Amino acid sequence: MSARTASLDFDLITRLRSAVPVPLVLHGSSGVADEDLRKAVGAGITKINVGTLLNARFTAAVRAHLASDDAVTDPRKYLTPARAAITEAVAATISAID
Repeated sequence: MSARTASLDFDLITRLRSAVPVPLVLHGSSGVADEDLRKAVGAGITKINVGTLLNARFTAAVRAHLASDDAVTDPRKYLTPARAAITEAVAATISAID
């Protein structure tokens, strides 16, 4: 999901948190706005998965690097900025919900 427009049922999350003795994981969180992620954590979510967001940032960084240099063949040259893009995305997500 590229748009961050998914809606969550915070009341349901709260009820689930009260009903089950296990950590709650929110899958598909790449489509959830930062404000709603904060609310989800407040309602009882303990783990947030944002794989699509990370994949998109990684791929965008690889594409940008390859587009900027047609001669690059060493994967270390384009994987380094891709890993940095993931690091920035994770830090931004943590900061946004913390």
